[in-house]
Amino acid sequence: MNKKKNLKQPPKKAVSQPVKPQRDYSIFLLWVVIGIVSIIRYRLISIPFERDEGEYGYIGNLLLHGVAPYKDAYSMKLPGTSFMYAIFMLFFGHTNSGVHLGMVFINAATMYFLFSAFKKIFHSFIGLATATIYGSMAISWAYFGVFAHATHFICFYSSIALLFLADYMKSGKMLKVFLCGLMFGMAFLMKQQAIFLILFGGLILFLHLKTEKNQSWREVVKNLFLFGAGIVIPYFVVLLIILLTGQFSIFWLWTVDYASKYESIKDMALITTQFSASFIRGWNTFYYIILAALGGMVVLLWSSYSRLQKIFVITYLIANLCILSSGFYFRPHYFIVTLPAIGLLSGIFIEFICKKIRLKSSNIPLLILFAIILYGLYDNRKEYFTYTPRALCDMIYAANPFDETQEIAKYIKEDTKDTDKIAILGSEPEICFYADRRSATGYLYTYPLVEKQPYNEMMQEQMIKEIEKNTPAYLVYFNNKFSWGAQPGTPTTLLDWANKYIPAHYTQVGIGDYFSNGTWQTFWGDDIKNAIPNPQSSFIVLKRNPAARS
Repeated sequence: MNKKKNLKQPPKKAVSQPVKPQRDYSIFLLWVVIGIVSIIRYRLISIPFERDEGEYGYIGNLLLHGVAPYKDAYSMKLPGTSFMYAIFMLFFGHTNSGVHLGMVFINAATMYFLFSAFKKIFHSFIGLATATIYGSMAISWAYFGVFAHATHFICFYSSIALLFLADYMKSGKMLKVFLCGLMFGMAFLMKQQAIFLILFGGLILFLHLKTEKNQSWREVVKNLFLFGAGIVIPYFVVLLIILLTGQFSIFWLWTVDYASKYESIKDMALITTQFSASFIRGWNTFYYIILAALGGMVVLLWSSYSRLQKIFVITYLIANLCILSSGFYFRPHYFIVTLPAIGLLSGIFIEFICKKIRLKSSNIPLLILFAIILYGLYDNRKEYFTYTPRALCDMIYAANPFDETQEIAKYIKEDTKDTDKIAILGSEPEICFYADRRSATGYLYTYPLVEKQPYNEMMQEQMIKEIEKNTPAYLVYFNNKFSWGAQPGTPTTLLDWANKYIPAHYTQVGIGDYFSNGTWQTFWGDDIKNAIPNPQSSFIVLKRNPAARS
């Protein structure tokens, strides 16, 4: 007898549907923010030069005319930033607008390189946070961001260096570690304080080779040698040019001897005042981002990142803070170098919080970040979208005559020949740039001459000799504390000489006066008879007497 078979079917297994990966919109949001920031920068490209820009622009123009660095213009800064200005002027014109147009591209490129580097070192959201927070803060009036300061170029070259470092950590290709060092070396040429980023890069490279790759000491030394070779090449090239052109003694005096004395000038009251004013300006504008960055420092310890990644974050922040505080001169634009680290830490905080509250969508952190960026743009909408370039410059720099220097330069240029020279008693090298006339003296600033440093008397006497020798067709004297910054107890040789030399050789043709209502007014020709210069803030334009031209 056949047994009846059990026809009951086993239960069907549920077929699991593959999880559809969420699309990463990071690159799209990056280009949106780059576009917005670039539009704002482009709208403000005609903003007048301030002093540092005037120096870089003038020296950059000399470079384009084949004049060796430090030959006719003295500076304690290495020529990297002036070289960047020369490139901008070569492609976009010898104007302040041309330089600022170059900054549009530099800023966009820095954001892209930061995104690419931190995407590889961490992941795309951290790359996006670092890049977009840097870009949106680096245009802020709070950090003088619309001006083309050296700190922007440090960020530019160091971002490329980090991208090469990330590539090397992924691929192990020796060329990448050399190029990483080369870009850090270029950052050093922009400003010597970038040495701290070089030390940071070397430390991370060493830890990667020993702790993650377990390379032998021979391989470690080989890689570090390539890294170091890349670093020294830019400086070596500059040094070679200086030696071949016979400017080594001047170069060494300004970039080593005087620069070291400048960094040692300490005034605790001034340090406290500068830091407080600069930090509060940034805090009032971006307190919510700074708080997020502080939160990122706290939650970093509990994040899921590797030990090397955590060390990277901490040492990167320390390196940028060292650049900021080097010499303890806390000017607003110095804070720009810290902005990538602030963006990095803010991204870590946003990501950590979103994970803790278990948000399912990976795009929620992107939306939060984008909302933060949009809020910052909205909160600063007047400065970004309403103020004219001139009004923004006046708002940022108050009693400084940066817009008026364009008028002075135009007057001088129209009344002089290309071969004529001019001299500025004060620190306004932008006049030489605008007028396209050579300075009668290599001293573009009078700041060093009235600082408490051992070379002040010698510098004053040398400036006097150069002016007397080159007989400038025009001389502009500034009676403005921002253009001198004289420290008590410094020599008055230059001013004593000017009080005798100017009346004997020059005639007043223009007077500028800063009024109590916060505006400048300039008088020319016969109108100067009715002008009563403000003893605290004014300038005088003087033309050399025909009989005194020899």
